[in-house]
Amino acid sequence: MNMQILNTPDIRKFTAASAQDWMEWSGAKLVDVLNEDEVPTAKLGAVGFLRAPRGATSDFIFAYDEVLVVTKGRCTVASRDAWQTAGPGDVFYLPAGTPGSFNAIEDVELVYVASSPYGAVNRTIRAVLLDAAE
Repeated sequence: MNMQILNTPDIRKFTAASAQDWMEWSGAKLVDVLNEDEVPTAKLGAVGFLRAPRGATSDFIFAYDEVLVVTKGRCTVASRDAWQTAGPGDVFYLPAGTPGSFNAIEDVELVYVASSPYGAVNRTIRAVLLDAAE
């Protein structure tokens, strides 16, 4: 089977290695590689990478749906006293309004995908995190 490599200007590829403007939050580093503020035609609120060292923890309650795809390491997510553990290839779905906690059992890397209205909700928080990183 011959695969022809085509110029695909509508398809964008992102890597953690080339991502810029990493922010720190609760001991983890994260970066949006696509968000609705910077790409208004995007149908997703945001897509990005997160790296958390073993032992990093944070609490959350998102105003938007979020999906976490674990690519390296293991972590747990808890909500309402129920814990779920995930490793490489596992996916968490966090519905909007779900209170919870994240814990890195090992050094963990993941990809996150957030639904809209991510930009509207996170604009101020993102500015604060970027200012703190400088």
